[in-house]
Amino acid sequence: MKHRIGYACINTSISATTNKSCKLANCTPERLRELIYSNLSGLKEVIEWNYQHNIFLYRISSVIIPFASHPVNTVPWWDENKKQFDEIGRLIKKYRIRVSMHPGQFVNINSPNPEIVRLSIKDLEWHAKFLDSLGVDSTNRLIIHVGGVYGDKTSAMARFIQVYKNIPENIRVRLSLENDDKSYNVWDVLNISDQTGIPVVFDVLHHQVKNTNQPEDDDIRTILEKCFSTWNEQTGIPKIHYSSQRPGARPGVHADSINIDDFTEFYFRFRDLDFDIMFETKDKDKSVLEAFKRLQLESAKGFYNKSA
Repeated sequence: MKHRIGYACINTSISATTNKSCKLANCTPERLRELIYSNLSGLKEVIEWNYQHNIFLYRISSVIIPFASHPVNTVPWWDENKKQFDEIGRLIKKYRIRVSMHPGQFVNINSPNPEIVRLSIKDLEWHAKFLDSLGVDSTNRLIIHVGGVYGDKTSAMARFIQVYKNIPENIRVRLSLENDDKSYNVWDVLNISDQTGIPVVFDVLHHQVKNTNQPEDDDIRTILEKCFSTWNEQTGIPKIHYSSQRPGARPGVHADSINIDDFTEFYFRFRDLDFDIMFETKDKDKSVLEAFKRLQLESAKGFYNKSA
């Protein structure tokens, strides 16, 4: 089986950054152009570093285009920065790196408030435009949560399904849905997937925090297989999110690093399945490199590496 292990947004090993921003009061077209150019330059450096360290899975920061969905940003960045997008996109495809984005918690397409839905779709539009501008295919995903419950979970799920079916095609072909740790467990998300075809990203820690406390919640293999069955050739290899609980914190808070013993046990338990693993940790790339070291992935047969 082939498994990519990646990290989200910030590289802690180099100075390159993709999340420079400014205060709204200081936001001018000239300043935005400077920030966007700098962030895209940083992204290129991070992609190069990832390849050099055998990391072929990476989440791009949602602040890479400052105020992207805010009226203050009138810069046609997809056009003005086309040369950068083309260059970065070529590297991503050349190196066979799979990228994703994870729009923030304020994206709630199941809200009963039409204005919130409109703004949520607007936010998804720029994320999709960003990936489209890179020229990467639909296996490079946008991951979102279902949203709020709003006092009636059944109605909220129905609204999600209705809105999802009517959002622009270039967004819909990239969306994946993740179980969360507060409102929608993996069974809820699979229910929505059954009605929409949206692929499911299984978050291991979220499932540990938010489940039905029934025996089926302990059958992780069956859960993984159900989630993985929602993916296809167009959406790509299934993905999971993996993190460790921060000791002493409320349930669901990510630890700084992966608990390497727990992860090693999880990995070898399910390594016969085909899936990508996104680490969600504070130390970012460092946990990935530690996992590579522990699992001896650098040269292991059947894994993504430069000679594969």
